[in-house]
Amino acid sequence: MALRWQERLAPRLELEPIRAAGGDWLAGRSGNSRYQIRRSNRSYGPLRLHRAENTDQALAFLDSLIRLHEATWQARGKPGAFATPFLRRFHEALIRRAAPRGELDMLRIEAGGEEVGYLYNFRMRGHVHAYQSGLDHAGAGPHQKPGLTCHALAIEHALARGDSVYDFLAGADRYKRSLADAELPLVWAEMVPRWSALGITARLRALLRRS
Repeated sequence: MALRWQERLAPRLELEPIRAAGGDWLAGRSGNSRYQIRRSNRSYGPLRLHRAENTDQALAFLDSLIRLHEATWQARGKPGAFATPFLRRFHEALIRRAAPRGELDMLRIEAGGEEVGYLYNFRMRGHVHAYQSGLDHAGAGPHQKPGLTCHALAIEHALARGDSVYDFLAGADRYKRSLADAELPLVWAEMVPRWSALGITARLRALLRRS
């Protein structure tokens, strides 16, 4: 067997220093990011964040999240993260375990009673992990950015609750970097057959790192 690994940066927002400085997390973002978030929020009008109160509500939010998520990815010609019955069953089982423990933040963000989007986050020891989302891109107006607006409200929720980190997980997407103030490496490791294509590739990369 050979060890195959990859490393990607995970943007994150450190909340403790922001809270100590008065809690204005937008103050540390770039001028353009502040403008985009504020313009989007104003365009939506009064916004409300609702956290699922129990497992049944979390599962109902998941259904809506998947509907929006799949619409977005299918429009790009891709299946998305919930494309098979197995994946859906996996996430339903995960929610049934995490929700009663208080480790799940399944969030609905709405404007005027209409959904803006859903965030599927996990929370452990004050660390919020932004895992997946379903956003109403199709219904968004020209100045409305559902991803920025949803994460902005989730960050404010985490600050008010006393959390210490809002972690966007792996991927250097532009919106993540516009909201984050730090990055940490996230590493995947797996064992693959030594003489498989993946195994040979892993060994070659290991040799190159040593040279």
